[in-house]
Amino acid sequence: MYEIILTDSTGSVTLPALEVPLVLTTLEGSSDVQTLDFNIYTDFITTKRQLSHTWSYLSEDEFNEIKAFYDRQFTDFQYPRVTVTELGITDMTARMTLNPRTVIDHCGTVAGVTITLRESKQNP
Repeated sequence: MYEIILTDSTGSVTLPALEVPLVLTTLEGSSDVQTLDFNIYTDFITTKRQLSHTWSYLSEDEFNEIKAFYDRQFTDFQYPRVTVTELGITDMTARMTLNPRTVIDHCGTVAGVTITLRESKQNP
């Protein structure tokens, strides 16, 4: 079973059970250069990983726990670290984005919660 674990200055949390799909993307740090005779060559710099996941529904408490990690990026000036053991990802520093909260009932249930975790090298 795939699990996403987030860690920051306050501790670690295992996010709610994942639904499909869990999208893992490789981002290329490259640049194509076109010469005057219309040939191209590519300068390859690096690659980074990016994870995206959407939950159909989360409770208000589950959403607030995820949002707290998102918010602390801006107060602690540190990205959270991500672990997904099944994908070979351990303590990957990642910029986290979170879509807006969509509350769908009077219990505070939140629908369509999407997080994106983009690998980054950040100085401590």
